[in-house]
Amino acid sequence: MLSTQNENTPVQDSMQALLETFARLKGVNNIMPKMLEIFNNKHIDFLSRVKRLDEIMAEEPAYEPLSEIIFDLLMVQFLAAEPHKDSFFDSPEWQHIEDETISRGTELLNLLLYISDANEADAEISMDDFLNEFLLVDTDEFQDEYKIYEELIRNTELMEAELSSVKQIQAAMKEDAELKDIFTPLVLFFQNPYNELPQPAESNLSAYEASVLNCLWGYNKG
Repeated sequence: MLSTQNENTPVQDSMQALLETFARLKGVNNIMPKMLEIFNNKHIDFLSRVKRLDEIMAEEPAYEPLSEIIFDLLMVQFLAAEPHKDSFFDSPEWQHIEDETISRGTELLNLLLYISDANEADAEISMDDFLNEFLLVDTDEFQDEYKIYEELIRNTELMEAELSSVKQIQAAMKEDAELKDIFTPLVLFFQNPYNELPQPAESNLSAYEASVLNCLWGYNKG
């Protein structure tokens, strides 16, 4: 599990980047110590971790906007903690987790899993690879994913788009669109997945967007 001893460092680095950015921009205390209590505790199961996360969010309401992003990181850690055979995902344990968390998390989970796969394969990260090779949005059986990621698929100029154009597309998305909240940081990440270019001015991003973007960069370098 997560520790300060370089164990599962992508999750640790991304969570640290997420929380530090949010705390700095919102002027609130950093809750990293509380999060480490959850991620480091090897004696509680996944659903107990989720329960404790929700308790902390109730104690620290300023961080509530990040609760589902942190859930995504918890899930990534759980999936990476030990090799899960395919049969695990047909087990009663996994079915119970799915039933209890069906409405939790964001589409950021897919991106985090993609980054892990790409780095393990030493492959170059790109939006095209993410959409067509990882999510398989161009195949008939994955049309639900196509609908979720349609704005990324249709707007082929996004990789060269200015931030203002990205924000315009985001603003035009339906309020209940699953990508709406993370759309801008997701696009900015794919424009610059290795954080080698000048960073977008944080003044042009919300605290949430800047935090998520730094979370992705933290995960990719972890």
